[in-house]
Amino acid sequence: MRCTASLLISAVCLLLLPAAGAAELPRVDVQGATGMCKASTFAFSQSTRYRPLALVNEGTGNMYASCNWQGDDRSSSERGSKRLSIVVGNAGSAARSVTCTLVNGHQTGGLEFAVYVPKTVSVPAGGYAELAWVPGEVSNAKPSGIDRPSLSCLLPSQTSLQHTRREYNENVGA
Repeated sequence: MRCTASLLISAVCLLLLPAAGAAELPRVDVQGATGMCKASTFAFSQSTRYRPLALVNEGTGNMYASCNWQGDDRSSSERGSKRLSIVVGNAGSAARSVTCTLVNGHQTGGLEFAVYVPKTVSVPAGGYAELAWVPGEVSNAKPSGIDRPSLSCLLPSQTSLQHTRREYNENVGA
């Protein structure tokens, strides 16, 4: 009987002790662009092909695509992105430049609270390149990282959005 009571008291004490410190583990989410990106207008969608591994501009002109990562904008959040990236491809026979603009923020009614950070990369013929953003490049990033990320990309003919990465820390307890 005394042994059972001692075990019960010990278990209750352990539950009431404050956590010694939160442990954070680095996480990486990778997602195909076909699942999170779309042509930004109906007209652009007419030349867009949603392949299993890439969203491709199969038209003869430029098109815009928009993408959205999952975010966490709670003030106490620890899951802000430490690095965001997208891989772009070029199926054409000449190098092409792809420009993507990271948009961090939100719009509520007519009010917009966002920062725009454009980047351009030259993609070799038949090759691929990566565009990436880190919190130091985004003026409204929180201490935990980039919290409400979206993307707008200008895709020349025969270029594609292939896959995205979101790197963040997750609190997994003590």
